[in-house]
Amino acid sequence: MIIKYSKKLLFVFVLLAQVCFGQKVFKIKEGQLKFINANEGVFIKKGNSYYHLKLPRINDYEDLSEGVKYELDNVTPEEINNLKKDSATISALDIIKFDFENLETKKVITKNSSHQNNYQFYKYNRNFFAIDFLKDSSHKPVKKFLLNYCILDFGNNNKIIFHNEGFIVSTKEKVKFSFKDKGLNDAFKNYETENLKSFTTAEVYFGNESKLQINNGFYKTDTLWNKKLKIKDIYNESVISKSFDSIAFDNFFIVGYQKGKINLYNYAFQNLNIQNLKAVSLIKHFPLMQIIEGNSLKTINLIGKDSKMSDYNMEGTPFSVSFSDYFDDQTADFKIIQKNGMFFLEPYSISISSIVPDVRKFRKELQLLNSNEFETVEFLDEMASITTQSEIGAFSIKDPIMIYVKLKNGKFNLTTIEYLIAENPDERIIAFNNKLPKNLDSIKTIRDQKYLIEKDGLFTYYPIRKEIKYKKLEDFKENFARFELPNGQKGWLDLKGNEYLDN
Repeated sequence: MIIKYSKKLLFVFVLLAQVCFGQKVFKIKEGQLKFINANEGVFIKKGNSYYHLKLPRINDYEDLSEGVKYELDNVTPEEINNLKKDSATISALDIIKFDFENLETKKVITKNSSHQNNYQFYKYNRNFFAIDFLKDSSHKPVKKFLLNYCILDFGNNNKIIFHNEGFIVSTKEKVKFSFKDKGLNDAFKNYETENLKSFTTAEVYFGNESKLQINNGFYKTDTLWNKKLKIKDIYNESVISKSFDSIAFDNFFIVGYQKGKINLYNYAFQNLNIQNLKAVSLIKHFPLMQIIEGNSLKTINLIGKDSKMSDYNMEGTPFSVSFSDYFDDQTADFKIIQKNGMFFLEPYSISISSIVPDVRKFRKELQLLNSNEFETVEFLDEMASITTQSEIGAFSIKDPIMIYVKLKNGKFNLTTIEYLIAENPDERIIAFNNKLPKNLDSIKTIRDQKYLIEKDGLFTYYPIRKEIKYKKLEDFKENFARFELPNGQKGWLDLKGNEYLDN
């Protein structure tokens, strides 16, 4: 199909069924390939005329999945002469047949002097190449680019790789890496290759995680006829061979659940292959995951090796985390005071009117309901600040705000601010309050609106697990706490209240 414009011809690439090492090939049937230049583009000859092959942005994923449109712009003889003089131009006469499979197994490392930047180039996964900046003499890699790409086939063995930063072309001299960025272009003039071994954590890690994240552009989940889920790319090709009952993911890991088994992957689509895996918990913002392997709790990194949080929160490391782009937490602030043996809420300390609408009506101290029965109250004489909504923590509190009181008989009750300050609490507040545990032997706040409570020698974390049933409960280690039941059975409890019993 040819549509004529003034000085322009519009063509549509033909998307071949052929797949070359996991990537689609686009065949250009018009004209002969003549020149390639990362900054100027691709030039072809048709008849006696030269044309600039105006390629689209390759990271426009939606358009790329349907085929690619391009324009042919007329080029003057003077422009062609200037192109020939440019040392960055690659002539089609120098192109030789490209063994694409070499890029599956090789890593390209630039070899420049100490005062010049060095980089490494390798296949990150089936759809993306990676370019890492080698930070220092110890070659600690920092991801600079993840490049999705396609193959342009001009016929006569003239195949080149096209990505958003330029081209990869196999010539009689060597494989040439032609980049728009002059620094990269100069750096890749001198390089060596070595066999691509197992990735390090730094090589798997990519700071701009959203580029890879499932259902965010390039990759998606697809529901099959049997209601199983698969992960596919924009070309509708499966990137993981297995199908799953359900899939969970964050910026760093993919978790596939299949008939009671758990499969872990990173975004290089490497199976972390951990045996006897009972449970996993993603750690928000960090390239780490907590797992229960057998009866043991571990923290693993992007390649499935044991790790720890301190390795990933250090200024200047590739993994340092910034929270500057997040909205501030919303809090409910208040202060409880004691006068003449009674307990009151200070009205001018309150910033929770959106949760307790009637508070704004009061301009005097609010006596807490039944406060003559209290020995003390949580947050007494301190400014309480309860986080009600957190973008960083990805949570919000919808229920009334809980608070505990110690009775004069030595027992503890869990109640709510809304119940304590209302002269006539509504039915919802009363019903919520009545369900809270009372006459406790001890209570301890472990984090916002979560408590370790004890009654009759048994414990629980409320409201994570409402039944008071544990003989022993250890502190939470991020997302899991160790427990023991009265019958001696041990296991792990997660923040959602799920139990994982030891074998």
